[in-house]
Amino acid sequence: MAVFGELRLVESEQSWKLQESTSIGRSPEADITIAVDAVSRRHCELQFEFGQAILTDLESRNGTAVNGELLVPGAKRRLVDGDQILLGGTIQLTFSDPMATPTVPRLGRLAGVWIDPDNDDVWLDARLVEPPLSARQLSLLKVLDRADGAIVSRPDLVAEVWEDAAADGVTDDSVTALIKRLRARLRETSSSNDVIEIVRGRGVRIVRGSEPS
Repeated sequence: MAVFGELRLVESEQSWKLQESTSIGRSPEADITIAVDAVSRRHCELQFEFGQAILTDLESRNGTAVNGELLVPGAKRRLVDGDQILLGGTIQLTFSDPMATPTVPRLGRLAGVWIDPDNDDVWLDARLVEPPLSARQLSLLKVLDRADGAIVSRPDLVAEVWEDAAADGVTDDSVTALIKRLRARLRETSSSNDVIEIVRGRGVRIVRGSEPS
């Protein structure tokens, strides 16, 4: 028998597979029986028409809401993946559409480093760097990322990454240690190539990998 979707009871592992037409209510004769007083015997119905899920309130006593919007009694509502359905103000269900395209994190690059400007998440070769970088590591990576492959001298790194400290108080060993820690963290996510290159006597740069065409 074909399965057209799924309803899941919020904060519970209970779920129901949906057929082309599925009735929901307190009655034992309903396809999905929810034995709660606030739910009408024939509360609502889910039907799939031309690939779309249509929820119909069957003039229930306490109403049916979708994403917080109460349906007019007898009204129909098209559902999309992830919609929240509230029956009688008490029973909350989540609708899942198996044909929906899954949502994935928005990526700026498929290869190399990308820093999400909205939340500072760092991605390497389309993989999230977890756990997050330390504040100092992230600051160093941002400096190199802005340089976009150009060499950044150590004095310039110190000026931007340690802007809260006196330049003469930051040793060369501190800079070297931070670079090594950042390179090691990035290797944990993708070990294919080093994306941070140390150019002897000149500074450090980020290596931009070629992306698939």
